[in-house]
Amino acid sequence: MRLILTLALLAIAAPALGDAPAVAGSLETRTCLNNRDIRAKRLSPTQGYFAQTSHGWWHNIAGACSAYAADRALTTNSTENRQCRGDVVNVFEPISHISFGTCVLGGWEKIGGEPDVPSK
Repeated sequence: MRLILTLALLAIAAPALGDAPAVAGSLETRTCLNNRDIRAKRLSPTQGYFAQTSHGWWHNIAGACSAYAADRALTTNSTENRQCRGDVVNVFEPISHISFGTCVLGGWEKIGGEPDVPSK
């Protein structure tokens, strides 16, 4: 009798569970972005690093880094032409080449539109 009751409860609950949105699969994520695909970037010390590709805007999920600012540039030391989770980026001012430190990248998460971060 318990087996029948358990199976009946599972049969009732299964359709409801199938309609629930998948939180983990709802956002597009990537481990790396190719450098040549990056068309624009935005840096914010509180919101982090955003990059625009032909597929839209991406947010680096490593988050905030105090070295980031709108007027700064990034370089990576890698044998590949990509920016990947775990890579270290050097943050500097492009005219004077003053270094402001380094930040470690996380994975990339696609966002719905242009970030609310000022550009240069």
